[in-house]
Amino acid sequence: MTIIFTRIRSLLTFLLAIFYLSNLVIKSDQISHIIPVILVLLVGFCIPTITGSSRIIGYAIFAAGIALLVIYNAPLNVWIESLEKNLYIVVILILVPLLKIPIQQGGYFSALKTFFPHYVNSSSRFYLLSGIITSFIGMMINIAVMPLLDEISKATKYHTDKKLLTTAISRGFAACIIWAPTMAAPILILQLTDISWPQYFPYAAACAALVFLVGYFMNKYEYRGELPAASADDTVDIRQADYRKIIELCLFVIILIASISLIAVIWEISTFTVVSFAALIFPVIWMAVIKHLPILFNEVKENYYCQSLPRLNNEIVLFVGAGLLAGGITYSNLGDYVPYILQMLVGDNVLLLTIAIMFGTLFVSALGVHPIVTTVIIGETINFAAYGISPVYMALLLSVSWTLGIIISPASATIITLSGLTGRSPVKAGLHWNGLYVLISSACFIAFVTILRLLNLL
Repeated sequence: MTIIFTRIRSLLTFLLAIFYLSNLVIKSDQISHIIPVILVLLVGFCIPTITGSSRIIGYAIFAAGIALLVIYNAPLNVWIESLEKNLYIVVILILVPLLKIPIQQGGYFSALKTFFPHYVNSSSRFYLLSGIITSFIGMMINIAVMPLLDEISKATKYHTDKKLLTTAISRGFAACIIWAPTMAAPILILQLTDISWPQYFPYAAACAALVFLVGYFMNKYEYRGELPAASADDTVDIRQADYRKIIELCLFVIILIASISLIAVIWEISTFTVVSFAALIFPVIWMAVIKHLPILFNEVKENYYCQSLPRLNNEIVLFVGAGLLAGGITYSNLGDYVPYILQMLVGDNVLLLTIAIMFGTLFVSALGVHPIVTTVIIGETINFAAYGISPVYMALLLSVSWTLGIIISPASATIITLSGLTGRSPVKAGLHWNGLYVLISSACFIAFVTILRLLNLL
């Protein structure tokens, strides 16, 4: 029975994405009526299966959203709009795992595994290379990059330094979340601030580089002396790395990023739409180029449909619930109190507003609340133009706050995954090992955007 329910959930999940994308093209009233029905059924199947802290947060935001809509007698169309508010993000979460198939089946994993030990002869190089791989491969396979890098790093003696492993992966992934067009955070924030990907990307890339470099120099300082005498599997055969595969992988990643950016600029199509269709089309092109196309369809059935889609239950509930809560806050006008409270605390001072949003998000995240909650509430309720700040400034602030919150929150999927890989508690892997880094990165980010704003560059 469990298998049947899982298959039904996978079917509903995939149908939701296909119907949603189809409706973007043909704009059918019939499909518009079918989508909320599929969404309600899917959420109904997902809610009993969510686990861990996501269950508590998911139940809480759904209960709060429903309560607000019921108390304020919201009409049916408001309920539907609230449920569908973050549907575009759910669709991206559904489709992006397809990009993982060429990475797994193209021979890139074994190439990375032999390439890695050749260049990792110090903790700083381990940190640098791990972070770069996590940041770029993470845009295509999301959180699955963490166990992949954990496996790759076993060929080095630094793998047993769990703090080094955790900080390198988590901070590289944090940089990825800021800039990658396939990640949920920037897609949501672009929608909240009503800006395009080309407007956001150059600044986001600079901020991602900034927070990554902060971590790199902190690592250099911490390991300025002799490294711990850690040793992984000394029997690993360090063969000549397949540079052709490494170069090929880099080219495909660059082509994907460039294609998304160019299409969004030239045809003025939303980033969400471009990324969604790219996730469907690009794996087919990629697998055809490397002559692995017959494998693709079997992987879609066996891996994507049967494994990747059922694992999305937590994310589906969280993002749909956040949309429902945002809809309830907006319809009830309770959101009006958020800017009022901020006005009392910071006045019209942009620097104080930036500090309040940044450290408020981090504080709530450290308590175990997913940053999506604070991001949606702030993004939906604050009129940033009233403070004289640009939409890009606000987008960067929300994005970096979300990102740094993720790597200290004991309830985030990022830290829970790393906790499982390293055998350390979520508090240890998150707040303990990343706490100081998050504070320094926050300060550097605030200084960076403040300087840009004073120079009229932001």
